[in-house]
Amino acid sequence: MRHSEKTDWFFIVALALLLILGLMNVYSASGSQKTLFTHQLFFVLAGVLIFWGASVFPLRLLEEAVPFVYFSSLVLLVLTIFFGSGPAGRWLQIGPLNIQSSEFAKLCVIVLTARWLPALRREYVTGGVSLYLTAVGLLTALTLLQPDLGTASAILMIVFSMIYWAGFGFNWIFLFLSPLSAAVSSVKFVSWLAFTAVLSWVLYRSGAKPRRWVFFLVMTTVLAAFTPAAWNLLRPYQQARLTTFLNPEADPYGAGWNVIQSKVAIGSGRLTGEGFLNGSQNELAFLPARHTDFVFSVWAEEWGFAGSLFLLALYAVLAWRILTGARRSMNPFNSILAAGTAAFILIHVVVNVGMTLGMMPVTGLPLPLVTYGGSHIVTEMLLLGFSYNTIRNWRSY
Repeated sequence: MRHSEKTDWFFIVALALLLILGLMNVYSASGSQKTLFTHQLFFVLAGVLIFWGASVFPLRLLEEAVPFVYFSSLVLLVLTIFFGSGPAGRWLQIGPLNIQSSEFAKLCVIVLTARWLPALRREYVTGGVSLYLTAVGLLTALTLLQPDLGTASAILMIVFSMIYWAGFGFNWIFLFLSPLSAAVSSVKFVSWLAFTAVLSWVLYRSGAKPRRWVFFLVMTTVLAAFTPAAWNLLRPYQQARLTTFLNPEADPYGAGWNVIQSKVAIGSGRLTGEGFLNGSQNELAFLPARHTDFVFSVWAEEWGFAGSLFLLALYAVLAWRILTGARRSMNPFNSILAAGTAAFILIHVVVNVGMTLGMMPVTGLPLPLVTYGGSHIVTEMLLLGFSYNTIRNWRSY
């Protein structure tokens, strides 16, 4: 049953301001390429319509459509691997549209996890856990092959956040994260032995059957064995992004240029900024990728520390209202779906801002509602529409 509440003006105002400020920032970052602003305006208008549609769409039907959403995402990812276009080969061209399949993979994982976790919580079934891990692992692997290391990492962080929200204990969270932990521990043989010992202890505590022991131990061992080789499968620019994160000054005119110029732009903004369209790093084109990866640097340079705090506060308000609706919701699927959306927003903000400050690797994750691009705007507005649906219909079950 659906019981709609009144309009949540905190949510609506925060969302509207982020869209408007995002358009302003893209206009400034686009420089002489004003067609970028025209495209972004189209993406935002389309996103508003999508948001409205998702906010009134029966979420029960979305839950039932999870298998279709999952297989559609798989098809898009596979097609992109073989027929991808663009500088990094991550875009699938369908007529006049360029679709970034990995963006929709994030949407798919959130919807899939929202449906699966309540069932796993009701019944601790080994087969269910294995199937879920396989489904998410396949999406993550195909995303990594785009190649899109940033999105693959974001998927894992979002899944962890949703597992925590669903109330799973330490043992279950550790098992869900065991593939990632195995990959990280493979750096040294001793750390892998320590991880395997902890995994065995967790399996023992959970009363796992022998076949479950075999599944997890074999899976993590295989992942640990192939992780070092996976480094060589990364594109040179992806390896450079990770090594540059550790020491950007080691290659100041190569891989470290973006991060160094980003820090200069943010620092030059000081308290109140240099003013709209007056950022020197932006206007003189010293800052590369300023309408995509480093769009926050443009904002910080023009609006300063105060403007940056205001922008981050809008994201905080949005996440607060979404989590409030998720906490009140009487439907487990709706609640976990909204929590996944909040995690999506916060993780992207933290990673994007962190990489512009040199605190995180440059992974290419967009700043929600602000970075130029159609695929991520559509994905974000769709998820936000579903979340607003949950906020207004929290009594639905």
